[in-house]
Amino acid sequence: MDHLKLIALKDFPLVQPNDDLPSLILKSLKLNSVFLEDGDVIVIAQKIVSKSENRYKNIDEVIAGRDAEELAKKLNREPGFMQIILDESSKILSTEKNVIIVEHRLGFININAGLDRSNIEQDNNIVLLLPDNPSASAINLQESISRESNQSISVIISDSMTRPYRSGVTNFALASSNIPSLIDLKGELDIYGNSLKSTEIAIADELSAAAGILMGQGNDGQPVIIIKGFNRDKYSKNDAFNLIVNEEDDLYR
Repeated sequence: MDHLKLIALKDFPLVQPNDDLPSLILKSLKLNSVFLEDGDVIVIAQKIVSKSENRYKNIDEVIAGRDAEELAKKLNREPGFMQIILDESSKILSTEKNVIIVEHRLGFININAGLDRSNIEQDNNIVLLLPDNPSASAINLQESISRESNQSISVIISDSMTRPYRSGVTNFALASSNIPSLIDLKGELDIYGNSLKSTEIAIADELSAAAGILMGQGNDGQPVIIIKGFNRDKYSKNDAFNLIVNEEDDLYR
């Protein structure tokens, strides 16, 4: 593999609750004159998946408990907002520097449990949550698009996150289907013939980050990226949840 081709689907429509997302993607492919082939990877922004699944929450309708009230007072936030974070989290890791860092109920570490107020209408005091089951969402998208296009494609649902000791955000793989998300190179040889001892490649994260350049983080309006040329069949397929490190093995906790 010596090159990849990334294509952004332009003029993608604003996604509404209960929209048929596979149909929207297939229609956009046609409008952009992009033709799917076996092995193509479709990287889809988490936000439009959550929107189609109606993962909105009205903060004003949330009843905050004592813990949420205390957090809200400490961080100068809305109690309802804090309660949603607690509901979506399994553990609070830090509230320093006026930021709440949690272990999400799905296992990964992020700020505000992935709650988002950007790129959604703000007529009401609402936030957008992550998909309830991102892996199931990825499988459904992959199977539906593969069936309708008659091509065996792969899907990555991507989101953005901060990283320890680095400024800025980058895209990562929240979930995936029909692709090797984590590639284990242990036992293979480097260019000098030395056996690799511990090298693993977070390939789904790398593909997500590449797609993020075209997606953008503001008003770019390109939430679906097609990646052509990736050789997915060289390694065994696994879900992006294989990228989550448990607390015992995490070098940063």
